[in-house]
Amino acid sequence: MVYKIGIVGSDNSHAIVLSQIANGVDKENYVPEFKVTHLFGLDDKRNKEVAEKGKIENIVSDVSEMIGKIDIAFIEFRHGGLHLEYAKHFIESRVPVFVDKPLAATTSDARRLIQLAKENQVLLTSFSILRFANVVQEFKKNFKKEEPIFLSVLGPGDIQSEYGGLIFYGIHCAEIFNEISGNGVKEVFSVRKNSNIVATLIHENLVGSIKIAPEMPYLFSVEGLTKKSHFSSKVDLEGCYRRGMLKLKEMLDKKQWLLSEDELFEPVAVVKAIEESIYSGRKVKVELL
Repeated sequence: MVYKIGIVGSDNSHAIVLSQIANGVDKENYVPEFKVTHLFGLDDKRNKEVAEKGKIENIVSDVSEMIGKIDIAFIEFRHGGLHLEYAKHFIESRVPVFVDKPLAATTSDARRLIQLAKENQVLLTSFSILRFANVVQEFKKNFKKEEPIFLSVLGPGDIQSEYGGLIFYGIHCAEIFNEISGNGVKEVFSVRKNSNIVATLIHENLVGSIKIAPEMPYLFSVEGLTKKSHFSSKVDLEGCYRRGMLKLKEMLDKKQWLLSEDELFEPVAVVKAIEESIYSGRKVKVELL
């Protein structure tokens, strides 16, 4: 079966990358079980560019035009504040939804998206493709078989980003942390120098940190310590987009959520707690779903 995708939001570079993978433009990462057939965006010029580069046949002026013609909606707007507004049209029409990172710009929007999907019994997922990086999965296995002590994740991000602040790129670090350690971050304390941030995370099983800086090159790294071993590595992006697409195929094939409700919610809550701690100067409890 070929699953038809409708992309909602053309401003994100992922709109091009994912459509090229689904439509065979990117032959190396091609996933033939998908085809992007429809595109909606807020900028006509950008829509035409994405459609041309991704070989998308239909540009629509309203997302309602996709209903009944696609098997899954990809919400791709860069600003997470738009995700609930556009995803709910598909959820309420019982169309499965993938919300590209972040799930939402606020915990209230994230909670509402999850509630809507559960109420309508619709498949919903959201993730950073870095969850599926080889090194992240290796660290995850080590943390499961060896008692964890410490985990640190470093990556780019900007608390002053026009796309909702730290959540726009900081979500990558929070999702890597969640994938390796699992749910369970209870409290956060953050410090900032200029726009560079170090956050201490108190997890039920370990102590951790997330380090975010807008001035660094585009790279992510992880360091972990268990009672048996120490390991550190850069996070290689190679193959992650294709793995993400295959995970979405798995969700549709099995008709099962890829991530639990808490796995979807906690990374958003952690990033928002980091922000709150920066502005308040206090330790902050991580909000629960």
